[in-house]
Amino acid sequence: SLTIPILSFFLCSLIASLHSVRIRYSLGTIESDYLEYFTIFFCMVNTIQGQEQIRRIVKAMLITCGLVCAYGLYGYYTGIAIRDERLVATFEYHSRIAKYISLFLPIAVCLFFHYKNVLTRLYLVILTIVCSFSLILTMNRTSWVAVLVAMFFIGFAAQKKLLLCIFVSVCALIAIILPAKFITHAKTVTQVNKFFDSHKNEILGERFLCWKASIAIIQDHPWLGIGPGKKNFRSVYQQYAETIRHAEKQQEKETASEPSPETKAKKKMRVRNIERLSHAHNIFLHIWVETGIVGLLTFLWLFIAVFYASIKSWRLSKAGYEKALLMGIVASLISIFSHGLTDSFWKKPEALFLWYIMGIVFVVIHNTSKLQANESVRK
Repeated sequence: SLTIPILSFFLCSLIASLHSVRIRYSLGTIESDYLEYFTIFFCMVNTIQGQEQIRRIVKAMLITCGLVCAYGLYGYYTGIAIRDERLVATFEYHSRIAKYISLFLPIAVCLFFHYKNVLTRLYLVILTIVCSFSLILTMNRTSWVAVLVAMFFIGFAAQKKLLLCIFVSVCALIAIILPAKFITHAKTVTQVNKFFDSHKNEILGERFLCWKASIAIIQDHPWLGIGPGKKNFRSVYQQYAETIRHAEKQQEKETASEPSPETKAKKKMRVRNIERLSHAHNIFLHIWVETGIVGLLTFLWLFIAVFYASIKSWRLSKAGYEKALLMGIVASLISIFSHGLTDSFWKKPEALFLWYIMGIVFVVIHNTSKLQANESVRK
């Protein structure tokens, strides 16, 4: 049961809100976001009954994902669903649709191996292709890596060597047919020496500054954090980031000559970027900054319980739809937490989709326990 971990995290968030500099705003964030997540979860667990309802909900989610991605592809090539040369579809930012796809793509792949019907398999193949191509066009490297990790998990967990071979072959084919800008963008994932360069055109430049500032915030607010809400983080982060940037500038002056106009322009852009960041670009730092160490521990308790319940149910389930679905959900959770290493998924709309998936897990567990109880009574 997730009731106690959820209530514990909710209580920690509430206490952190009362300690926030914007008490009303933090309480509003809990009301509009956190309560919505928890309400969705408890409504699903207590109202959905039977495997047929689960199948319909999952089918609706996958169809919706396919339609969103299809619209995204249309919008990408017509220019109506594109931002900064990246696919955004119906979302505001490319990272949001990338996280959305990385949540549902592993489920579609796992269900493909369950179904034997040719038309259903064809639909899942088309869905996988459309979603994968859309994910590529988002140019989101974190999601690429996250889905890669999820696919390898599925391949080894299901002992599907064919899946791994197909996946590697498709990656090789994509590397051949994609435009050079996509390949160059993908290659930067392996350029470890550029990860922590502070320039904007490098991989983790602004994120590295964000992490350093977040750690500094945690050192000053270790127990209760600064309170939930992106406005709280944005204002506090700006102060800390500017202090860190100023210290870096002082070090640069001691070791470098007069910067060129191009370098000055990049520095001004970095200052503007400081104003726009609204989370810590790491889910664990983000929760710690907002709710303190106690909030982080309850958050970890909550999701360790989710992982444990999902993996245990998947391992104990008999071969069939539920086992394939649970394997896909475990892969989705691995994908979203891989994403959380350099981003945050604790905000709308991606958090809503995550709680829908978590609700399905516990509906399956609830139904399975009911069936086992009925069978024991009959015996």
